[in-house]
Amino acid sequence: MRVLVLFELAPINTKSFRENTDGVNLMKNLIFTLLISLNLLVVPSAGAHHSFAMFDNQSEMWLEGTITLFQWTNPHTFIHILVEPRDEDGNLIDGEAVEWSLEGGSPNILARNGWKRTSLETGEEVRILIYPLKDGNAGGTFLEIHKQDGTVLYYHG
Repeated sequence: MRVLVLFELAPINTKSFRENTDGVNLMKNLIFTLLISLNLLVVPSAGAHHSFAMFDNQSEMWLEGTITLFQWTNPHTFIHILVEPRDEDGNLIDGEAVEWSLEGGSPNILARNGWKRTSLETGEEVRILIYPLKDGNAGGTFLEIHKQDGTVLYYHG
């Protein structure tokens, strides 16, 4: 019977890693390199995902309108609200309604602040405080929602 040897093993060192200082240094270097590599892979994507740089947190804005969609999904909830044009006094004026898309926290964050999947319903009239998008598009992140029955829902307790 023939045995094909594809590679040769290096001689085995009889000292354990704990007894062999080169082994200790090798293990420390290996762990350090592994941690740095993982950090470089994971941190940028996590930072990008959790960035709120697109929202103008120096400019709060109120929207009044009708809920067209409430998405209770991970990683973020979303509210779509149809906003009729209004003058500075809040009176309705002629013009085309605009649908705004508002991002919120995860269902877990909102649930800890008293929200439920059924907290908002399609067709419900609400008033919402937001940080708008910096680019001027019809979107933002919501801070608090005032319902017609007097209930106030907060993003952060």
